[in-house]
Amino acid sequence: MEVKEPVKPRLPPGFRFRPTDEELVMHYLRRRSLASPLPAAVDIPDIRILAHDPSDLLPPGWSEQERYFFTCKEAKYEKGRRANRATGAGYWKATGKEKPVAVAVPAPRGSQAVLVGMKRSLVFYRGKAPSGSKTDWVMHEYRLAGAGLAPCRRAPGDHAAAVSRPAEGWVLCRVFRKKGSASANAAAAAIPADRSDAEGERVAEDAQGARFVDFFARADADAARRRRASSPVVSSSCLTDASHEQHSREQETTSRGA
Repeated sequence: MEVKEPVKPRLPPGFRFRPTDEELVMHYLRRRSLASPLPAAVDIPDIRILAHDPSDLLPPGWSEQERYFFTCKEAKYEKGRRANRATGAGYWKATGKEKPVAVAVPAPRGSQAVLVGMKRSLVFYRGKAPSGSKTDWVMHEYRLAGAGLAPCRRAPGDHAAAVSRPAEGWVLCRVFRKKGSASANAAAAAIPADRSDAEGERVAEDAQGARFVDFFARADADAARRRRASSPVVSSSCLTDASHEQHSREQETTSRGA
């Protein structure tokens, strides 16, 4: 099942959507949980992520190396709190522990970190648990926690101010392929032909890792080439004339001595 490309206006040329964990939680996930509009020119679709294969979420040739989605967590059992991670072709397996997402707020003595959300990393396995085969698909799942779940007071129009509480069921998912894998490199190579060379190089470098360029060595090589080009070149005719002149002088000296 394919996920269609967003139809909303895209970011201006040269800009990339690279939010921090704090920005994802406070400016996107919290807004979605409060049913508030997202920042302009940013489209994060609502999907049921368990109904899709990762290759549908980020198909080959996609303009970016990652993609973001909103989804509602599903319980594995009707009366349980354990999240369902199974899809049609496999399952998402959590790796490690959840990591806190905190923001710095002013305090009497500088600033203090306030918890606003939690971040969990998951890896996609094909097949049935627990004997599935590990893939290079990774997902970061963000949920609201702590102060991120605090109610928000809003004044819609001329009506009295209303208090809205974020819905806890919403999560924000960042799906991507692990950097350095063969699949990620192949996806970077499948850049559409109508994109500029400079933009294609930037995407390829993001997928394969930044490359080191020794600008000092390059500058020294350029300077050496310029010195060689500007050095005087003595023609063969000059050498011939000089040898002929020296031979004439030797003959003149011999005749005088005789």
